[in-house]
Amino acid sequence: CGGSGDSRTTLRFVWWGNEDRATVTEQAVKLFEDRNPGIDVRTSFQNFQTYWEKLATETAGGNPPDVLQMDYRYLNEYAGRGVLLDLGTQVPTTDWNPGFAASGRIRGKQVALPFAQNTTTIVYDPKVFPTPQLGWTWQDYKNAAVKAHDTNGIAGATDFGGTEDVFEIWLRQRHKALYTEDGTFGFTEQDLRDFWQLSADFRTSKAATPPELTTKLNAAAQETPLGTRKSASEHSYDSLFGGYDAVRKGELKLAPYPSQDSTLLGSYRKPSQLVSVSARTKNKEAALKLVTFLLNDPDAGRILGANRGLPANLKIRAAVATTVTGPDKLIFDYEANVDKALGDAPQAPPKGDGAVYKLMQRMNEEIVFGRTSIDDAVQRFFTEAKQALS
Repeated sequence: CGGSGDSRTTLRFVWWGNEDRATVTEQAVKLFEDRNPGIDVRTSFQNFQTYWEKLATETAGGNPPDVLQMDYRYLNEYAGRGVLLDLGTQVPTTDWNPGFAASGRIRGKQVALPFAQNTTTIVYDPKVFPTPQLGWTWQDYKNAAVKAHDTNGIAGATDFGGTEDVFEIWLRQRHKALYTEDGTFGFTEQDLRDFWQLSADFRTSKAATPPELTTKLNAAAQETPLGTRKSASEHSYDSLFGGYDAVRKGELKLAPYPSQDSTLLGSYRKPSQLVSVSARTKNKEAALKLVTFLLNDPDAGRILGANRGLPANLKIRAAVATTVTGPDKLIFDYEANVDKALGDAPQAPPKGDGAVYKLMQRMNEEIVFGRTSIDDAVQRFFTEAKQALS
C-alpha cells in the first residue's frame, strides 16, 4: 500500500531564467522526486525583472516559496527582512572553496549558498567581430565595434551605459568599487560621468546600438540586440551563454572584458545565483534535502552542467568539466582561460541596490533618448540612489 496522499510533502521552488535553464532544472528536479518519492516539487520561473516583482509580492503577502533562487544584489535586502532561513551547516560544503561558500553569509548567518560560479564576459559573433584576446582595451573594443558597423551595417556592441554590472567591472579596473565595506558608494560623480560619456562615445560613433534598442538590454537572449542579430557583441555573464546559443546555435563565442590596464581585468568569481530556503517554510527538512541534492549530488551536477555557471562543489565541477559539450564546454573553457585574472567577489551589495540597479537603467535611458544631459543624470542618480540606500 502506498499510503494516503496526506503523507506527501509539496515544495515550491522558483528561479529566474529561460527555457534552456528550465529544461535542465526540471530534469534535475525529476531525478530528486524519483529518489524521494514522498516529496513533490512544484517549479516556476520568470525573467529576472518579473521574478523579483513576483517574489516581493509573495513575500509581502506571507506566501513565499519554500526554496528560491537568490541574487547577490538582493541578498542583504531579503536577509535583513528575516525572509531567509539560516542554513548554518545543514547543507554540506566540504568540497567547496570556503571563500566562495561564504559569499552567501550575511552578518554571521548562512542565508544562501552559491548555486554556481560565473563571471562577466563579452558574447560576440566571430563572423562580424574580430576575436578579442585577454588584455584588449576599451579603445580596441570601440575600434572593433565601429569596424563591425561599417562593414556589416549593424552595431558592433550593444549599449552598456545602463548596466550596473558593467559599471562595477569598469570601476574595479580603476582600483575602485561599486560599494565600500560600510555600504556607501565607492565611486564619485566624476566616475559615473566618465562611464556614461564612454557609452555615449560608442553610440555617437555608431559602435553601439541606437536608442530604440535600449529597452531590450535586460530581455531574454531571443530579444536582445545580439540575439536578434542587431548587434555583433554584448556584455553578459558566461552562465547565460546557453540562452544565446539556443537562439543562435553555434554562432557565438565568449571573450574577456576590455580593460585600460591589461594586468587588471576587473572581473571576479561571482555567485551566478544563490539558493535560499524561506524562513517561513513548513517543510524545512524536505527543502534542505532539495538544496543539498541540487548543490552536491553528482548526477544533478551532470544534468545542470554549466547552465547557471561552474558548479560550486569542486569535485562535481571537475567531473562535469570532463563531460560537458556545446555551450557548456565553451563556458568551462572560457573560465579556465581567464581564471588567473579573476578576483575574489566583494561583499554582497547593501539593501537598496536592487533599486539602484533599476535607477541606473532609467537614467541611462533618459540620456540615450535625449531627455537629459549626462551632467543632470549624474546629479539625479546620486540624489535618488542615496534615498534608495538609506
